[in-house]
Amino acid sequence: MSIDTTQSPASTVASPLAPPTALQRVVATGLLRCAVPTSCGGNGGSLDDLSQAAQVLKRQDTEAATVLWAQRLAIEALVQSPNVGLRELWLPELFSGHRAGTLPIGAPPLTAEDTGRGWLLSGRFDGVPNLPWEGFSLVAPVCLGSSKGWIFLRSEEDGLSVHPASDNHASDLGTLRLRNVYFRVDEWLGDADLTERLLPLAFALGSCRPRLSALTY
Repeated sequence: MSIDTTQSPASTVASPLAPPTALQRVVATGLLRCAVPTSCGGNGGSLDDLSQAAQVLKRQDTEAATVLWAQRLAIEALVQSPNVGLRELWLPELFSGHRAGTLPIGAPPLTAEDTGRGWLLSGRFDGVPNLPWEGFSLVAPVCLGSSKGWIFLRSEEDGLSVHPASDNHASDLGTLRLRNVYFRVDEWLGDADLTERLLPLAFALGSCRPRLSALTY
């Protein structure tokens, strides 16, 4: 991953006495596990429970609410995915906040070039939150030939660049650009119908939806 910013990474490393980040504050609320089945590591509960708690968080901490929107949608994509391997590998990282996550529902899908030994992905997503320079995971729509679906990519992939709106604020909306990012088959999350399974959560977190988000429901 490359990052288009004038601030050096060394200057953004938090000191031991630094206040908790927005993602850390979200983890502390327990909402990342709310309305997630216990079989997947969640605390159960309903989407109504999550929606009500999210509205309270929005009034108290707008930045954390924006991060909740992105992180929880990425979690839901893994929960709803038939790819058990990806779910078991990455859900603990997203629940704990050791890994940021984001998901631009409604954005144009990435295009893909078939090389015969894999796919090279290209495209652009605007208005995306939760893009810390330390790294994140992206749940992205894609079109592989005639097949449409969703994939799971790490920001460390070659060819993925981040152009943030401003420095070091997880709630700021940035732009992601992908140019010939290699796609591995084991990163396939699910077919296009995964979108429908994500919409109930997206509506439940509607109060936390960031401005200019790519979400178009």
